[in-house]
This record gives sequence, structure tokens and C-alpha cells, in this order.
Amino acid sequence: MKKRFGISSPTTSLPEAQFIELRACIEEANHILRSLGNPPQPENPRQLQLKLDSLMGDHVSLKLAFRGKFKTLNGILVQAGRNYVQLREQRIQTFVLYEDLISVTANKNASAFPHHEAENPYFNEELNCELLYHFSETVSGSVKLLNRFFGIPLSIALLQQVGKKVHITQDAPAEVVSGVLFNTTDNAVIVQTASTENSKSFETIPFDNIELIRVMNS
Repeated sequence: MKKRFGISSPTTSLPEAQFIELRACIEEANHILRSLGNPPQPENPRQLQLKLDSLMGDHVSLKLAFRGKFKTLNGILVQAGRNYVQLREQRIQTFVLYEDLISVTANKNASAFPHHEAENPYFNEELNCELLYHFSETVSGSVKLLNRFFGIPLSIALLQQVGKKVHITQDAPAEVVSGVLFNTTDNAVIVQTASTENSKSFETIPFDNIELIRVMNS
């Protein structure tokens, strides 16, 4: 049997106006309790990815909620994958998981920012022919096409950034881990945090603990 929790409505001899106000407070408290007991799930990731395609190359604002902390990020929408979105601001690439997104909004003053046309692989007649006659070979040889047709997860997308400097903001413990991206697994990022002539130090950070991944482009 599913466990239910909440605050019961009282029986009282309070004046009607006070009783209505009390009931409203109880309903609000129950709403908060239901939210805590049933955290919202992200929209179908594949549908969200396809919706975000229309904003590729636009300057956008992302609103995030991570472990009770709220944040807004601005930048050019570069890529949307199976479970992540990628922004670019100057030489910094920022990766955010869908589960932490509250909203994605195109900047109303987009004319104030340089516009970057998103690459569309379907306006190339030669490529279209390759897709028509050699679909598997063509798509499997391109990360962008794989992402477009099937959606690749963040763990795979980050493999293109291996060897670059990264700054990873995490919650437990609350700190920023800096180093060189060494590898990824399905569930974590592996960062080389230090290197000497005789030894190398690595840190494995679970995706569940990561708020932001920033990759520095040279």
C-alpha cells in the first residue's frame, strides 16, 4: 500500500474567514509535502532534445535548480544531447544535465549578441545521398549525426573534450575540481588533477554530484 502523508483539515469553531485562511495554509503545506515526496521528472529527454534544436546557435538563458540552489546561465546554445545541453560563452563550453533544468529561454535582446548559425547537416545534397544509400556507415562516422538521429548521452559527448582543462562544480563536497579531462564512464567523470614526473593523481566524480562542467578551449 502506498504511504500517504499530509496535514489533515481541522474541524473548528473559528470564524469563517479565519477558517478559510487556515485551510489555505494547510493546502499549501500539503502541496509542499507532495512536491518533496514526488520530485518532478524531466520531460521526455528525446522530445526535449528535438525541441531545443530550434534554438541552436541562438543566445539563450538557462535557469537551473541543483540541490536547492538556483542559478542562471547565458550563452550560445551549441548542442542538445540525450540528457544534456551545451552552451558556449567566449572560449568556455558549459555542460548541464536536463534533470537540473527549469527553463530554456531565447534572449529577447538577441540582436545585442553575435549570432552563430547552427550547422544543419540536411542542407548538404551530397550528405543527404550518403544518408540515403549508406545510412549506417555515414551516421556511425559522425558524432553530430549520431546525436541528431539517436541522441548521445553526456558521458559520450565529453569524450570529444578529453585532454582539455575542465572545472567541475560539485555539491558533495561543495567545491570546484579543476584539472584535465581524462575519461568518462556511464556514471562519472574522471579528471587528472595533478601530474608530476613520477606520478599522476586522478579524481572520479559521479554525474549525480555534478552541477556544472566547464571545458576551457585554447
